[in-house]
Amino acid sequence: MVVSRARLIAVTLVVLAALLMSTLSAEASGPGTGNGLQKTHILSKGPVKLAMSTSHPLHQPVNPPKLVTILKSPTPKTTLTATTASSATCPTPTIDLKLLVLATDGNESDLPAIKQTLDYLGTPYTVYLAAQTPGGLTPDKLGNGCHGFYQGIILTNGDLGYSNGSAWVSALTQQEWTNLWTYEATMGVHELSWYTYPNATFGYQAPSSVVDTSTTPLSAKLTSQGQTTFSYLNNGTTIPIQYAYTYLAKPLTDGASTPLLNDANGNALALVRAYPDGRQALSLTFDGNPNLTHSIVLSYGLVNWLTQGLFLGERHTYMSPQIDDIFIDDSDWQASTACGTPVDNTGFTYRITGSDFLKVAGWQLGKKANPTTANLTLTMAFNGFGTISGAYTPDTLTPVARIEQSQFYWVSHTYDHTNLDAMDYATATSEITQNNQVARSMGFTHFSTSNMVTPDVSGLTNPNFLQAAYDQGIRHLVTDTSIAGYNNPSPNAGIYNSLQPQILMIPRRPNNLFYNVSTPAGWAAEYNCLYHSFWGRNLSYQEILDVESQTLATYMLKGDLDPWMFHQPNLRAYDGIHSLLGDLLDLTLKKYTQYYNLKIAAPTMDALGQTVANRMQYNSAGVTASVQPGVAITITAQQAARVPVTGLQSAGSENYGGQFISYITLAAGQSVTLPLH
Repeated sequence: MVVSRARLIAVTLVVLAALLMSTLSAEASGPGTGNGLQKTHILSKGPVKLAMSTSHPLHQPVNPPKLVTILKSPTPKTTLTATTASSATCPTPTIDLKLLVLATDGNESDLPAIKQTLDYLGTPYTVYLAAQTPGGLTPDKLGNGCHGFYQGIILTNGDLGYSNGSAWVSALTQQEWTNLWTYEATMGVHELSWYTYPNATFGYQAPSSVVDTSTTPLSAKLTSQGQTTFSYLNNGTTIPIQYAYTYLAKPLTDGASTPLLNDANGNALALVRAYPDGRQALSLTFDGNPNLTHSIVLSYGLVNWLTQGLFLGERHTYMSPQIDDIFIDDSDWQASTACGTPVDNTGFTYRITGSDFLKVAGWQLGKKANPTTANLTLTMAFNGFGTISGAYTPDTLTPVARIEQSQFYWVSHTYDHTNLDAMDYATATSEITQNNQVARSMGFTHFSTSNMVTPDVSGLTNPNFLQAAYDQGIRHLVTDTSIAGYNNPSPNAGIYNSLQPQILMIPRRPNNLFYNVSTPAGWAAEYNCLYHSFWGRNLSYQEILDVESQTLATYMLKGDLDPWMFHQPNLRAYDGIHSLLGDLLDLTLKKYTQYYNLKIAAPTMDALGQTVANRMQYNSAGVTASVQPGVAITITAQQAARVPVTGLQSAGSENYGGQFISYITLAAGQSVTLPLH
């Protein structure tokens, strides 16, 4: 049957703060041949190309802070002062579980990296722009008597230096620095400098040089002490410092400096400095931004050290591939297909076979044998039309999928892949119920009627479809993060549909493993048709894998939980063994396990939706917490929430990466105090 099939390949230009992450635009549409299904997919994601970052060397302020040793007073004090403090002042202080981020004017390239880290974790923080409030960091902004407002201090750069238009100055006065150090000493909270000019204050000898690592990365390794601080990183792994100015300096040898990260010549790139008054400061001698590997992989350890292992929020790593169009066919781009050919009119189609499906099952089984990827389970978004007798002849896929179904998660993709944007209520209901019937007839054991991936990510603004979806029990749909208004409003948060607020839309990430490729030669051919001018040359298959796997690995390293979009031709065993999806995920996992030893989570769509909903509820619940160090933690919620607390061991807590994570369920207005073990 000849039908009209169109596809829009829309790629948007994205410029990220300190890397040029660019994309190209192309549109293609036209008639094609198929199986009678109306299909219009959207694929939106361009290649990533790294360029010189906006990292800059630090300028030393004309009014650098002078290190003040906070005096130990033998007489207990009842309030903080600007010059003295005592451990006897607050033998059992109360400290809020919140971080203070001290920035200069907000233009620092590492500030977005700091915020991204805390936003993914769900850790409360306040950003204080010191240049906007000269002299404003008074003791009452930090604490009130034995009540500390912050459990840790983050500096965007060590001296908080910035240009005021005529000179480089510190954004804090000497008195403000003293106030800050007094607070840290009194409350026993740590300090973290995300980018630091090495000097004796932070425990370094004078720097021998500064290097721009844009062209040649600097290889860094954890020391034995660093391995303890960053225990989730593989022992012996090399961390590349790239696209960031880096200062090279040796640590002081007075016994108070503990290097955590060194280069090959013994320069300390990160170290902890201990001060006579009990304060501790961790500093990095290289710049960062949200997209740099070193900023991402070190970020959790930095926050964990800063908070001394107890903070609001949680960290997991995820991989949730969703494969659309199972049981139907898709257009197939050939190595010989001419550039400019309408993507849905190549003259070829491909529907995976039973043999392909068995190879995918075997590949996944191999991944499950590794402890890190033991949970990996692909989600198959299926169209039941393709299983009926006579839809495809011969049909080796359906009987094999029936046998192997328990190996995978299953999600409805509607019965026959018709676009839902203008569909009436009755037809939409039929699209849902018919596919549910196929799931029952196939005996799918990992299928829930509450989830759906809509064709073309359509129907999200159609009240008829949305009413039908709600009436049939659907509570989770997906969006396309590359479409305006459908990206995460904040990390790991979703969007409640405006027409059916009880339906949660989970943002899903597209990628450049195109819907219509099934072989390496075909993928490379179409990729280079689209992106030859972007790269200035054709990329090989392995180069394409390297580019696209880096994007996916970065999602994992950040702790991003959004599922990923793929299509059934990507599962073809192109050489009898390997598939494009397998090749891509293999390299993604290789890059991930190069750094992390954390077990990945691969939840069902039901569980994924619940996790997203929990995070959104927590974000908006007005949760606060405080701790009496070594004694107890008190948590309060203005609205009902499931509160994640890392470092707290309680009934039912999870041990992840060697740390306990507890989930405390609170009703609106409820407060609970729990002992610290």
